[in-house]
Amino acid sequence: MKDIIVLGLLWLAYGFIHSLLATDMVKNLLKRLLGGFFRFYRLIYNVIAFLTLLPILFFQLSLRSEVILPGSIMNYVLGGLMTLSGITLIAASFKNYNLAEFLGTDVFDPASTPQVLKQDELSAVVRHPLYLGILLIIWGYFGIDGTMAGITTACVLTLYIRIGIYFEERKLVSQFGKAYLKYQQDVPMLIPKIF
Repeated sequence: MKDIIVLGLLWLAYGFIHSLLATDMVKNLLKRLLGGFFRFYRLIYNVIAFLTLLPILFFQLSLRSEVILPGSIMNYVLGGLMTLSGITLIAASFKNYNLAEFLGTDVFDPASTPQVLKQDELSAVVRHPLYLGILLIIWGYFGIDGTMAGITTACVLTLYIRIGIYFEERKLVSQFGKAYLKYQQDVPMLIPKIF
């Protein structure tokens, strides 16, 4: 059980650091400290996010965790379908992003244009298709894995994503104003309208 608590704390720390580095307060501080090098901030941010993610994933996969959802064909099929759907959704979501800006590699491309508010394709169905894809992957993985470590990761990351969306949307309202407020009214956050 101690390892599960450590895993939960690692995910919380990851989310905290990831969010802290994305705040305007930290960005403004680093802008003053780094000067002209601040233009590489997004790229560095993504490298840090990736490199700090790897040890947590390694730790989780190395755990001998209690199985709480017994394996069955149905769990494997549904979990696999959710995971594949999440991967597909994430890949499709990137069509609505300026990928160079998202990754931070736009600093190497003088012709790169800033992000605009996209409301078509998947973004016409849910406001955060990328986060929905991540949620499908982590919950699908739990369906396949069925362990205490899997449910811990799914629960902590779901909470983190939901809190992160709140702060991201505040930033988007500040950036796009009334257009984003109307978008919030018209398009659901994560769960598509069936009717």
